Amino acid sequence: MFRAWSLRQRLTVVVGLVILVVCAVIAVTVAVASRSVLIERVDEDLLALASRPLPRPGPGDPPPGDDSFQPFGLVVFNTDGEVLVDQPGGFASDPEPLPDLGGLTLDDLREGGFVTLDAAGGDGSVRVLIRTTPGGFEMLTRSLDSVDTSARQTVAISLVVGLVAALVGVAAASLELRRGFRPIDDMIETAGAIADGDLNRRTDLVESDTELGRLATALDHMLEQIETADRERLREAERLRRFADDASHELRTPIAAIAGYAELFEAGGIGPGAGLDRAMTRIREASDRAGRLIEDLLALARLDREIGISRSELDIGALVTDIAEEARMSSSRDIRSDVPGPVLVDGDSVWLRQAIDNLVSNAVANAPERSPIELLVRAEGDHALVLVVDHGPGIPEAERERVFDRFARPDSARDRSHGGAGLGLAIVREVVLSHEGDVSIRETPGGGATVQMRLPLAPSPSRSV
Repeated sequence: MFRAWSLRQRLTVVVGLVILVVCAVIAVTVAVASRSVLIERVDEDLLALASRPLPRPGPGDPPPGDDSFQPFGLVVFNTDGEVLVDQPGGFASDPEPLPDLGGLTLDDLREGGFVTLDAAGGDGSVRVLIRTTPGGFEMLTRSLDSVDTSARQTVAISLVVGLVAALVGVAAASLELRRGFRPIDDMIETAGAIADGDLNRRTDLVESDTELGRLATALDHMLEQIETADRERLREAERLRRFADDASHELRTPIAAIAGYAELFEAGGIGPGAGLDRAMTRIREASDRAGRLIEDLLALARLDREIGISRSELDIGALVTDIAEEARMSSSRDIRSDVPGPVLVDGDSVWLRQAIDNLVSNAVANAPERSPIELLVRAEGDHALVLVVDHGPGIPEAERERVFDRFARPDSARDRSHGGAGLGLAIVREVVLSHEGDVSIRETPGGGATVQMRLPLAPSPSRSV
């Protein structure tokens, strides 16, 4: 049954029980200590009475009158331990009990001193002082009824006080636990609401100085992180869905062209000669386009899995110079390079070459044929800057971030006249990010687009000092 109670109820009951037990222990301790003190006082009284010349009845003396008072009880023994006198203390009309002498031996009498014996009749106890006298032994007695009554009263009062303290403690603990457990109640309610689908629910506790308050604050922060991660997961799932749709759409066009020409040839619609040559040219263009798309998709997949990045120190300036020369020879365009000298970075030459090639190809495809394309390399602080500058139509500012998304094209290049699938700049961004760099686009003065790759310089002794 106790386990079925709530934690708050169990803590309240435990607090009450602990207070009650502590008060009971205190009561017993106080009673024992006070009884010991009172017995010591009785012993002192007996010693004082024993030293005074008080009248002591002897054998054969008549009993005292009803109104007489004896300050102590007296039992006189001969040398053999036989009782000669047994005179109780107190008033004669209401005498104090004498001790039960049944278990008393002659050796006990010879040993003497203070002893506590049961009262004759078994009700209460008697404190006795045994002394040796010339004619035998003398026992002075004093009833401990008042001492026992005082001890019982002390225990009773302490228990009542303890019970009251326990009730007050239970009430105070219940109020404090209710206030202290309020954050837990809020967290339970919040967790239930989130489990029901309300991901925006928070505890929103203002108090955060207690442990539970800090826990609630940490829970809210964790929920924010979970909600952010969930939104990012949904966005990523949406991006993957669009990516799959765009990839299938891009592949469908060249594959459909190849299949269409093949079906036309099988149906006899294309005969030998110029028509067949034109069809084969279209098939080759479609297959090349599908091949480039597949290669780009594989490149992105490798970059996503961080496969193929093998860094070493390389001169990005020399790499840009080689790329500019090769692009100038293959496209017959005015492609210029401006490299002031060696600029060393820690990177993968294959992937960086592909990224810069993609930027140059993008500039060649979009810039006017007679306009120059410039490749610049600069060292700025701890980074190397690679800039590809064209003087074409440029990219609207609202679309400069989106062009790095996969299968994204700015509005000025949506006609697909150049055969691009919108993966070149996406590959550039993934390559640069894998090198702990960044890439951005800004407008070229006078018109056009300038793409800037920013890569960390390779560590060197001169810069590490």
